[in-house]
Amino acid sequence: MGRAKRKTKRSAPKRAPVGLRGREATRQRLRAAAWAVFRRHGLAGTTVRAIAAQAGAAVGGLYTYYPDKDALLEDLALSALAELGREVAARAREAPVVAVSGGLRAIFGAGQPAAALLPIVFDGARGESEFGKRVAGRLMSALGPLAADGQGRAPDEVAVRALATACFAFGLALFEASGQLARMATPADAVVEAFREMTR
Repeated sequence: MGRAKRKTKRSAPKRAPVGLRGREATRQRLRAAAWAVFRRHGLAGTTVRAIAAQAGAAVGGLYTYYPDKDALLEDLALSALAELGREVAARAREAPVVAVSGGLRAIFGAGQPAAALLPIVFDGARGESEFGKRVAGRLMSALGPLAADGQGRAPDEVAVRALATACFAFGLALFEASGQLARMATPADAVVEAFREMTR
């Protein structure tokens, strides 16, 4: 009689722990998926299930990173502000209002995503919450290069002019996102140029 074959119990391969890089890569994938779904369906039509499907992730996996859709939107707003800082810095040779307006259009785009995310940024900046502090910090970092335009001006005047420029640019972005500029057949660049003429 031959030897009886011994059954070997195969253990499932152990998963390597997800490191910080892996977690950040997953967050990036979820953010990108959220933007895609958000652009397609708008704020009201965007669901956690649709974002997870777009990202190729399980709904439960998404909840590991974000407790709800609002938390994901806050993260999108913060990451967009960080990106805005890079956009403004890359446009350092342009007039501040052109740099900020161009950066806002590049990051937030027009239409529903901008119309929904920009108010989240504004609400956050007004609040005393941890999110509000982070929004304010990122806004200041993004708009810091505006102060470089204040040659020969007092520091307080530079700060006020930078703030005025930022308020104008964000207001223009919201106005553009609402579709009003398109209905008026007014290009955003023409509005920016008019603002530059008025503030010289």
